[in-house]
Amino acid sequence: MIEAVHHHHEGPTTNTTNPESAAIDVGPSDAEVPVGVRVRAHPGLCEGWGNCHRFAPSVYPLDADGHLGVHLLEVPAGLAGEAIIGASTCPEQAITVIRPVRPIRDDP
Repeated sequence: MIEAVHHHHEGPTTNTTNPESAAIDVGPSDAEVPVGVRVRAHPGLCEGWGNCHRFAPSVYPLDADGHLGVHLLEVPAGLAGEAIIGASTCPEQAITVIRPVRPIRDDP
């Protein structure tokens, strides 16, 4: 189950993320993304194309106007691949997938 963390929007939103993190490559399979991801939607950038929902309907709910209906999602590992693909199809780059930081191992 996907947990929506934040549902309220006040005023316009600007994309203040790192531009490199906003552009997401298409393609990892669920096997390549063994852990869940966090997804941040930027409603002020959403133009209602619906590509995210088209490619990942289980991840990206749309409101009555066809725009992203959530701001922050915790996506389980089983849907992480879909979340990444759905975000990568957004022509406005209104979705940022935040991948978990892998722990650094101390190799002798």
